[in-house]
Amino acid sequence: MMYSALTVADEILKIAKVKQKALTPLQLMKLTYIAHGFSLAVLKKDLFQDRIEAWKFGPVIPDLYQATKHFGRSAIPLDMIEDAENSNVTDEDNAFLKDIFEKYGNLTGFALSNLTHKSGTPWDQVFQEGVFGIEIPDSLIKDHYLGKLNEPASSAA
Repeated sequence: MMYSALTVADEILKIAKVKQKALTPLQLMKLTYIAHGFSLAVLKKDLFQDRIEAWKFGPVIPDLYQATKHFGRSAIPLDMIEDAENSNVTDEDNAFLKDIFEKYGNLTGFALSNLTHKSGTPWDQVFQEGVFGIEIPDSLIKDHYLGKLNEPASSAA
């Protein structure tokens, strides 16, 4: 089943809420991107087809950015997030997202951002200074995350 990036992000927020962990929009953006990358590599499927673009500070899902930008650098309040029992994804996808959150959910937005735009990442391969709207193709994302499967979590995004 394929979702919108907003549905995936919402599910990540629900997982974070259960753990009493508030996420900033930057953390949510990067966790959603990382989940998509590992889904392409591990589950062999798109979690979402929303466009992912190479922005100055890394990969961005424009629809998710627009939905969360009003929080700025502040955490998204836990009381604004639905309870986890109202899941909009399959049990398998929920378990997958929980696993991603376990591995990456404690990283800061800055740390997650550093992981997703290191040299050689899909972002690095397509980013051009001053050029806006460059899409990062799923094929690059999939290949990158296939290569990351055997690396430790701290460097695998």
